[in-house]
Formats: sequence, structure tokens, C-alpha cells
Amino acid sequence: MNTALATLDSFSDRIAALDARWILVALAFQLGNLSCRAIAWRGVLVSAYPDARIRLLDVGAAYAAGVAANAYLPARGGEAVKIALVRLRIPGSTVAGVGASNGVVLLFDTVVGASLLTAAWALGLVPAVPRPSALTAVGAGVALALVAAVVAAVPRLRANLRQGASILASPRVYLRRVVPYQAGAWACRLGVAFAMLAAFGVPATLPVAGLVVVASGMSTLVPATPGGAGTQQLLIVVALQQVASAASALSFSIGMQVGVTLVNTIVGVVAIMLVCGTMRPTAIRVALRG
Repeated sequence: MNTALATLDSFSDRIAALDARWILVALAFQLGNLSCRAIAWRGVLVSAYPDARIRLLDVGAAYAAGVAANAYLPARGGEAVKIALVRLRIPGSTVAGVGASNGVVLLFDTVVGASLLTAAWALGLVPAVPRPSALTAVGAGVALALVAAVVAAVPRLRANLRQGASILASPRVYLRRVVPYQAGAWACRLGVAFAMLAAFGVPATLPVAGLVVVASGMSTLVPATPGGAGTQQLLIVVALQQVASAASALSFSIGMQVGVTLVNTIVGVVAIMLVCGTMRPTAIRVALRG
């Protein structure tokens, strides 16, 4: 009991000692991250539905709302929120097509995230990643085979998926409309981590910020809790053990996750209100259905 109270007091002291200037920098980077990802996703959607009027505000609102929902829903339920909101705002679109477009965005994130994780592991900065068992590998293979069989058996579904990911058939368009903005989003993620490290008085360098980003990403690989809460704190404490005490790393991790979640939630709510032109929940539901 006394230990818990001491930990709470220590966390409160660190919050009180935060450098507000770095918090503002982190806020700017997080807004940049959301903006870059919304622009990238809109680029994919424009290629998939060239005849539709796709407003950046609609895509941005859906993306921000989905990111916010991921912090509260298990199993990354916010991805379904993103897809559903965009589907409602693009006439003639399909759930499969919009889902495939979202998958194109996640594909880049997967490649970059895996590259950062591999680099960190090769440098000995993170513990060895356990190899999947033979049973796990077989299970994954069976699941992929079932998905492939369903897609192959349903021509319309296959066509919708192909339409959603059509930008991949034009590498130059993909490199122009998507890659620069997603690269910018990753740079902003590093900026958020760097600024929050500095705000909490933890040694702030790009390698350390990269470790934080890797640890945060690893916490969502198995989405057992909303936003990877708990798992993220454990991984960041381990990642920062050579540069900060466990108490400092834990305070930093909690503060960063709470701060980012708060920003995402506010942006998501405001964006949905702007799109629908109302602050009333009932009117918002009607506008989204329309």
C-alpha cells in the first residue's frame, strides 16, 4: 500500500515538473501525424474511386475517430470505425474496397515497423523475439488459406478488394500520393516520442525515441487491451532500462499514452462535428447515415 502511494506521488511530481514547451511540440507532431496519415489514405481512396468526390475532411475525421476508438476498443476495433465512416461518405464504395484501401496504408506501416524492430533487435536494443511454434505457424497457414479460398470463391468480393488496392498497380502514383505522407507520419511519431522524452526529463535522442516507437508498436501486435495499455508500459520500461529508472520510464509511458489518447479523442470528436455540422449526438448519427 505504501509502495503504491509512493509510486503515485512520484508520478504526480513528474507530471507537475513537465516542460510545457516540449508538450506543445509533441502536440504539433501528433497533429502532423494524423494529418499525414489522412492525406495518405485519401490518396489511396482517390485512386480506388476516381469518380467520387472524396473530401480530405471526411477522410481525416474518419481516421481520427478510428484512431481514438482504438484507445478504447479491444482488438483494434477502431479500424472498423474508420472503414465504416469512410464507406458512408463515399457513394458507390464498398466495405471490402474501403477495407482494402486501409490495408494499403497499414502495409507501409507494417514494413517500416518490422524494419525498425529488426534493426533494434540486431543492435541488441530489444530482447530476442520468440519464434512462433510449429502449431502457431500451421494455424496461421490454415487461416490464410481459408481467407484466400473465400476471396477466390467470391468474384465480387475479389473485384472490390482489387479496386480498393488499385493504387498498388501504379507504383509511380503510389510513390507520389502515399509514401511521402506516410514517411512524414513516421517522422512525426519519432518527433512525438522525442518531445515527450524531453518533457519528462528522460534523455532524449533519436535512437531512444526510435526505441519508444518500436515498443509502442509491439504493444499492439497482440491487441489484448485497448491501445495496448499495460503491455506498452511494460515494453517501454524494458526498452528504456539503460537510460532511465523504472519509475521514470513508467511515468513517461503513462503520460505519453494518456496525452496522445486525449489529443486523438479531441481531434476525432471535433472532426466528426465539423463534418456533420452539429454537436448533437442524434443529429450526428442521422448525418452519418445520410
